Amino acid sequence: MSHPYFFVSEDNISEEFIEITGDDLVHLGQVLRAKKGEIVEVSDNLKYRYITELAEIRKNKAELKILKKSEIKRKPVEIFLYQCLLKRSSMELVIQKASEIGADMIIPVKSRRVVVNEKVDNRKFVRWQKIALEASKQCKRDFKCEVFQEISITEIKPDDFDVFYLPYEEANAKDIKKINFVDSIKNLISGDGNNLKTDDSIENSVDQPDLQDRSGNKNKKLKIGFLIGPEGGFEEKEIEYLSKNKALSVSLGSNILKAETAAIFMSSIIKYLLEIY
Repeated sequence: MSHPYFFVSEDNISEEFIEITGDDLVHLGQVLRAKKGEIVEVSDNLKYRYITELAEIRKNKAELKILKKSEIKRKPVEIFLYQCLLKRSSMELVIQKASEIGADMIIPVKSRRVVVNEKVDNRKFVRWQKIALEASKQCKRDFKCEVFQEISITEIKPDDFDVFYLPYEEANAKDIKKINFVDSIKNLISGDGNNLKTDDSIENSVDQPDLQDRSGNKNKKLKIGFLIGPEGGFEEKEIEYLSKNKALSVSLGSNILKAETAAIFMSSIIKYLLEIY
């Protein structure tokens, strides 16, 4: 049986009880119509996950009695999705599905061919955060997915990551060195960068990062980033900038994917590879 699930600040957690207030209280009482004695699951988004029993629900708060407390730990690999701004429904779909699949951070990006003209205001940013939170609750993640403020494409620093992927439809161009996507994930996790397979027949290729130097310590938390372009695609100068800063060009196959499809597809591939290796 599925139980209600919430993220609660540690300030609302004592030795025996957890308090639910605000929007979560409205959802618990008015939407879910929870009754005294029902089981509610809670994460503090820091260290612990709780199984609780609804002890009391009032107009201003609900009190949950802690039945079980278990430690939670972040996974050894953090996933960062850099998503170029899309039209409203598409952007919201990407945030929702990437949060469900397992992205840790989502960063909206302004690039030259973004077709969205309106400025990202605080209301839209708050809505994106809420979508990510609701998706994190729906799939009962230990830690919620975070959405950050918009940045420009030139603010992305691929070299800050253990590996940063750049999927786009022209990744087969002759001046770009392709990588074997599956092997790169395997080598990243194992700390073995010596077997990174590339297409050596492609001429004038850019240098690729030495994964072994950067991820040889298996106890180190690894960071994977990837950038999904806008509906209008990337400009050549943007590709050149990212490639020079050690972004790895990858192809998502022969079909041309919509931006939101590419984001969900790429998130799924990374999630699957991390879990099987």
